[in-house]
Amino acid sequence: MSPVTLYFVLTFLICTSLGFTGILLLDRSRRIRRARLVRFSTDHPGRPSARVMRRIEAVQAADKAGLRRTRGGVMGLLEMRLQEAGVEITPAAAIGVMVLIAAGVALGVWRIGLLPPPLAVVVGGGSGWFVFNVFLDILSARRVRRFNEALPDCLDILARGLRAGQPIPAALSVVAQHATGIAQDEFRRCCEELKLGVPLIRALTGMAERIGSPEAHFVTVATSLQAETGGNLVETLENLAELLRERKKLRKKAAALTAEIRVSAVILSSLPFVVAVTLYFMNPGYLNPLITDPRGQIMAMAALASLGMGIFSMYRLSRIDV
Repeated sequence: MSPVTLYFVLTFLICTSLGFTGILLLDRSRRIRRARLVRFSTDHPGRPSARVMRRIEAVQAADKAGLRRTRGGVMGLLEMRLQEAGVEITPAAAIGVMVLIAAGVALGVWRIGLLPPPLAVVVGGGSGWFVFNVFLDILSARRVRRFNEALPDCLDILARGLRAGQPIPAALSVVAQHATGIAQDEFRRCCEELKLGVPLIRALTGMAERIGSPEAHFVTVATSLQAETGGNLVETLENLAELLRERKKLRKKAAALTAEIRVSAVILSSLPFVVAVTLYFMNPGYLNPLITDPRGQIMAMAALASLGMGIFSMYRLSRIDV
């Protein structure tokens, strides 16, 4: 491996590692600060302090008057993505991480001599945005999967609590105690919001928006309809839990049926890179025209674009919405 290539690889790895380390450190400090606020914002266990109640009343009054607005534009979209991924950092910090990754990629592409500085900046910016969004997509998918796995059991616990005569806040508190993982954190946050005076429907809607899961929206819609029209909420929750289990079984069947397509996509997408690395070690100068010659660069870019379109097509074919 040539020194220039080694420099590019090390620069990219260092910048990416620093970016993700910054995400983890900021996320940890945010969690510690939120736990400290929850611990010291109460005069008595389960009872908010007078200062917190005044703040809640002011926020509710602003909501009724239409004075509060959700953040829009790019920052609002980025904030929503961070909430869905469970990464508790500010959008400004996320943009800083993307800029750091983009700078590393742009510097490496420029130093390797593959692109001139203006195009290197463009490629670096796109790479920073792409890498960070792929990272958020992975975290979001894992978060949704864990929540959906625990949700049917949580609904069963909630239904049994309501059948025993407990009010909804008390039943949700029992769910928060016996749930695990992401579901426990979300239901515990719902209980904290209910203690602070947030309406039940708004607390469940906030949970569904943070998770970004259709199953969580099912729970919110079912609860809101029962609250408005009346009816047997216990039976509705039990039927919903059974429906979610059936959806889980159907999703596993779909994954088994599309396993061949997914394996083929992985093999076909990795094969060109494996061949390129093998040729580089067997004959390092064989692929130089793809880097030094402008015609070779155009061919390489076209090949990468074609490969990307093929991977995307196979990914869409193997993905079945259930």
